[in-house]
This record gives sequence, structure tokens and C-alpha cells, in this order.
Amino acid sequence: MAQIHNLWHNAFEMNRFPENTQYQQRLSPPYVSFNTFKTLLDWLKVEGVPLKLDRSFWHDKFSGSTGSQLMASLRFLGLLQSNDPLPELENLLEAETDKKPLILKALIQNSYTFVHFEELHRATPAMLISWFKTYPIDGHTLRKAISFFISASIEAEFPISNSIKKMSKYRSKSKALETAPKPSQIIPQANFLSTEIDSIHTNKSAVNQSTINLESGGSLNLSIDVNLFDLSETDRKFVLSVIDLVKNYDL
Repeated sequence: MAQIHNLWHNAFEMNRFPENTQYQQRLSPPYVSFNTFKTLLDWLKVEGVPLKLDRSFWHDKFSGSTGSQLMASLRFLGLLQSNDPLPELENLLEAETDKKPLILKALIQNSYTFVHFEELHRATPAMLISWFKTYPIDGHTLRKAISFFISASIEAEFPISNSIKKMSKYRSKSKALETAPKPSQIIPQANFLSTEIDSIHTNKSAVNQSTINLESGGSLNLSIDVNLFDLSETDRKFVLSVIDLVKNYDL
């Protein structure tokens, strides 16, 4: 309980002294898969938290791009300062199962200072998107950042409106076991997150579009309209190499 009290105390201090949030405001919200983030936490609990969470420690477990995004996620959530693990990380890892949602809830509120949590239980997808546009992210990155937030908030047991929950397919393991539908009850659902952000229709060209946010500012829009089965070997290698470059850069 002392760990939880300290986290809520930190949240109170950050609200009293806005300058304490300047470090988080320089960081973009996480846009790695939340399931991958949970894999990192599970691995750290088994492996142990090192003195430095540098590439030499995690490179055998995660790819360079995924590992870098995971470290950025830890920094945004106040669990890592540069490469130095903070006490809050071990507090989260060592917490009892029933206490973890409350600890994660405090971390989320401390970090996502631009989200109006008091409105979250009645907020619409458009409202959530507008909050996230506080940061210069758009397109694919924006979708992934919102997906991470919703998944983390569900895990932390925040009260969230149903329309926002539908933007993510994530459900915590406990909730999934409780409400898992029978095969005959499964109804295909649209990708609400993509629909709300891009307002794109389900068609061939939409599936093969991607927006890459450049490090120095601006973005690059890439559209591919080809049938891979009709390509020559040379064209196929070229197209797949471009796709790999985009995926590695955007992650």
C-alpha cells in the first residue's frame, strides 16, 4: 500500500507543480503493442531489473526497433529515466496481482496529462483523438498510440465509454475469460480505430496505404497498388524491401 500511496502522492505533486511534467511532455505517447509491453514486464520480472536498461541487455529478446519503442514507453510512463530504471518499475513488477491495476492507473494518470480522465467514461472517439493530437502524431502512429492507451486503461480498470472501448480489440485476460463468446456468438466487427481516425472505407487501396512520420518533421504517404502474384522476382524483392523499410522506420 505504501507503493500505491507514493504513486498517488507523485500525481498530486505533478498537478501542484506543472514544471515537473515538462520531461513527459517532451516524449511522445507509447505506440508499441500493449501486449508486447506486457511481455516486456513479464520478462523483466523473471530476468530481474538491471542497473541499466540498455540495448546490450534486451537486444536478444526484442528487435532493435521494438526494443527502442519499449524503452520509450517506459520513459513516458515514468518507469525509466534515460536508461536508468526508476523505483516505480520494480514497484509495478513486484506488486501483487490485485494491486497492479491501481498502480498502473496512477502511472497512466501521471503520464497522460493531456487526457481528461474525468470525462473518459462518457467521452467519444473524436474527443479522445483530439486529446492525443496535443502531440505531433498522425495516421498509423496516432492509431497505435491510442490503441496502447485504451488497452492500458482497460488493464488499469479505468471507467471508459463503450464507444472508446470499441476502438481497441484488447481485453484483459480476466475479462476475456469471463465474457468469451461461444463460436456461434462471434460477430465480425469493423476496425473502429482506423474508421474514426482516417474515415476510410474498406477497399483495396486503403489496405495498402501507410503514413510515415519523419523524425525531422512532416510525413511521407506511401500507397501500393499491386498484385504480388503478378510481380516479377525483381519487382517483388524491391516492393518487399520498401515495405520492410517503412515498417522498421515507423516502429
